[in-house]
Amino acid sequence: MAEWCRHYGVAIWAYRLVPNNVDLIAVSNEEESLHLATGEAHLEPRKPGRNPKAKWGEIMSPGLRDSTTVSLVHCKSYDSSLVDAAVRKALEPFGGMGRFIKPGARVLIKPNLLSARAPEKRVTTDPEMVRSVVTLVMEAGGRPFIGDSPGIEPFKRVIAKTGIEEVAGELGIDLLELSDPRPVTLPEGSLFRNLEIASQALDADVVINLPKLKTHTQMLMTLGVKNLFGTIVAQRKTEWHYMTGLNRDTFASLLLHIYEAVRPSLTILDGIWGMDGDGPGNGNPCQLNLVAAARDAVALDITICRLLNIPLEIFPLYRAARAAGIGEIRPDRIKVKGSSLESFQIPEFQVPELDSLRILPGIFDGFAKRYLISKPVQDPGTCAGCGECVEACPADAIELEQRRLHFDYDACIRCYCCQEICPRGAIGFKKGLLLKVLNRFHR
Repeated sequence: MAEWCRHYGVAIWAYRLVPNNVDLIAVSNEEESLHLATGEAHLEPRKPGRNPKAKWGEIMSPGLRDSTTVSLVHCKSYDSSLVDAAVRKALEPFGGMGRFIKPGARVLIKPNLLSARAPEKRVTTDPEMVRSVVTLVMEAGGRPFIGDSPGIEPFKRVIAKTGIEEVAGELGIDLLELSDPRPVTLPEGSLFRNLEIASQALDADVVINLPKLKTHTQMLMTLGVKNLFGTIVAQRKTEWHYMTGLNRDTFASLLLHIYEAVRPSLTILDGIWGMDGDGPGNGNPCQLNLVAAARDAVALDITICRLLNIPLEIFPLYRAARAAGIGEIRPDRIKVKGSSLESFQIPEFQVPELDSLRILPGIFDGFAKRYLISKPVQDPGTCAGCGECVEACPADAIELEQRRLHFDYDACIRCYCCQEICPRGAIGFKKGLLLKVLNRFHR
């Protein structure tokens, strides 16, 4: 079903999709005109006794509603003593790790384990960051375990290659694949139905979110909020990519739903080395010398964009959070403690050039995809013919024949998962007409 509707005098394209029992009830390109803060809703409390009622857009994590502090600390390398000192210092404005951990609490440490890449590739959260946070949790009397759900590659291969398995073994803690999806109740007025999140994340007493600072060819940046997409189990990530399709703001709204359901108590960002260019898997490693921490991951993400001189309006998560009223997005309401934004001498940080994925009504998607929007292309000289891109494609739009990739650009939803997952960086982009025009006019 599709219909044109009016909301505060602004046209919004609304439609209904029901693949795989997931009901997407509305999307909008005019995020300011579509207000999602409607009605009372029921969220599943993590523990008995916690208030289960909340309005859509209200953060339930302890301390989030009364704190908009983002802590920034310099750290010049992954030397274990330097990392440990930086993490401890980053937590000082919040009262230290003990403020979040009660003795005996079961604590999920959620790093970015996108794929099986060595730490020096800067694709995943560095093992020294994980080691430091786990140690602090143990000192506070918590019972930490490390968990994530890579989208494509086997969990055992990922944890071995990234160095996380070694850290877990040395510290004697569990390392679990997030593999048991559980439905969560979403507020009325939300865009989605039947969202399932790993039970290990929902059952943890505390979730500590450990993202890696990277660019993202679909969402511009992957930081605190985006890292929690890893609590969606394995191939269900592919389904969500397919359903949100061409609308970045819709996907950003999904990420905010996940954020509210998981409710991390603390986000600590690994930005000692990050990634710019065509991240999150095949960008350029860059040294940023940064550790950041916050209770409010939205505020952290906004602050990092400011630090990197990224205009907030081009960041899909900012637009979605503004529309939904989730987290603190107003820079003048965010308290930056520790080091100032200006103290970080960041060289020119290259962010991906994003097309506007939904500039015409849905009936024109085929025309827009074919002529206006950038499309993935193969670099035959680099490609090894491994087929991981074929497996990762949520739209089944890629075929591999004698080490040559054939893209069905009509079926392609421009999620760029193929580029993200390629272990050799053999998939690039052919700019769409829209992006070429904007570049010509320096827009």
